[in-house]
Amino acid sequence: MSPAPPSRRTVVGAMTGTSLDAIDVAVATIEGTGLGMRARLRRHRATDLGPLRDDLREAACGQPMTAQRFAGLAGTLGRRYEAAIAAATETAGPIALIAVHGQTVFHRPPFSWQLIDPTRIARRFGCPVVSDLRQADLAAGGEGAPITPLADWVLFRAEGETPRARAIVNLGGFCNVTVLKKESHEATKQRSDEGERPAGVSGFDVCACNQVLDAVARAVLGTRFDEDGQAARRGRAVADAVDPLHRLLREQRLGARSLGTGDEALGWVQTHRGAVAPADLAASAVAAVARCIGDSLDDAAVDEVYVAGGGARNPALVEALAGHCRAPVARCDRLGVAVEARESLAMAVLGALSADGVAITLPSVTGCHDPAPVAGRWCLPSGLSAP
Repeated sequence: MSPAPPSRRTVVGAMTGTSLDAIDVAVATIEGTGLGMRARLRRHRATDLGPLRDDLREAACGQPMTAQRFAGLAGTLGRRYEAAIAAATETAGPIALIAVHGQTVFHRPPFSWQLIDPTRIARRFGCPVVSDLRQADLAAGGEGAPITPLADWVLFRAEGETPRARAIVNLGGFCNVTVLKKESHEATKQRSDEGERPAGVSGFDVCACNQVLDAVARAVLGTRFDEDGQAARRGRAVADAVDPLHRLLREQRLGARSLGTGDEALGWVQTHRGAVAPADLAASAVAAVARCIGDSLDDAAVDEVYVAGGGARNPALVEALAGHCRAPVARCDRLGVAVEARESLAMAVLGALSADGVAITLPSVTGCHDPAPVAGRWCLPSGLSAP
């Protein structure tokens, strides 16, 4: 039998999202165990992917690669994670657990691939490393995503205030939403045959977000992304471009499935790149994305909206979203978690829950069989010596 987890531990979460912005590392203090835990962010650090970004994008776009090159990418990314974690944890003290997401290079349920070799990380830090957090859910018939609602409940449920229905919106490569209904803030739980889960927690994928915005930037602006939404703010949304993109994104929203490979809306970019001025194309993409996300939030009947992820740093997108929502929109910084840190901190929480034997997905969210399985592929340091 494994020893009980300590009531206070340092847990590290690390991930790269589908936008390929950087390796984000969160160092967290976890107080308590299981569904009773609370997490406090101690440090967040982002490390640029450098030339590895282009190689990973090729893999994620389905470009043909040899097995040797895939193996090399997994190893190189593992070493980059190792260095990024080392830089973020210089003064962190003993680390109880590291949870790594890796890079999603394919996601189309029932298959998903989060590329990374975690063995060097376990060797370097001498602690358990958990990865592949989606696979158990997929094996149990689920979509494997969205994966963060339970972590969002740990991080963002309200205490000591009047409960309000709250949405946590990840403006990442794809937009996904966690909804915390009023009863979820009261930490009530509903019993299943195998245990308990928080009540009033739901979540869903919405549509392509930064995938399409960044594709516009690469195609017509000559940049990796539209910094601060400057081009979109200069431009004018063109109905002949907005409407077809909105129809495409609306189909994604209403599809009731997790989004991934093949859902990037890159065809829309190619169709309109020569017909619409660059700034206008950026504005049109923002308008369609914001409208689709706003519709989903209105349907969810929430009282307040908090945005996170790379898109939360795009004022044009956040302002457009606020214009399409009946509920007020703010950054999740107001709830004590920096927008840049939310996903990596969520990985730390999911890793700790998995270590405590708690299933991290919800059948009502991913569609997996009830009870949901405990997730994670574990790399243990036993037998590995320090370099």
